[in-house]
Amino acid sequence: MWNCAWEYQNQDIMKKNYDRQLSGQYKPMTPIRKIICEGCGCVFYTRIWSKKYCYYKKCGNIGYRKQLRQRRLAESPRTQVCKMCGNVFTPKRSDALYCSNACRQGVTDKTRGQNDHLLEP
Repeated sequence: MWNCAWEYQNQDIMKKNYDRQLSGQYKPMTPIRKIICEGCGCVFYTRIWSKKYCYYKKCGNIGYRKQLRQRRLAESPRTQVCKMCGNVFTPKRSDALYCSNACRQGVTDKTRGQNDHLLEP
């Protein structure tokens, strides 16, 4: 059994040793750390210094998707000006040009009326 799998299954032992370590009764070769999992948000105890997730197979993908979502939100433009009405809005998509359905359809209504002068009376 790998060390991370053992730690995941024996969190009660890790917690007891962590409490003993804080009180000074227990001095391990590698200190036990109390960490909040970046995937699920639960508290867990570990001796692995680079560990971020309580169990990588369970929370690793969740944490990666959270970081990716935050990175995309930071990179995307927060506000944009509507091409139809000129209002400032926050787009839900990166390629949005209009603030609403009404503005988007208003553009098509205007283009319909542009060729009315070509019709014979």
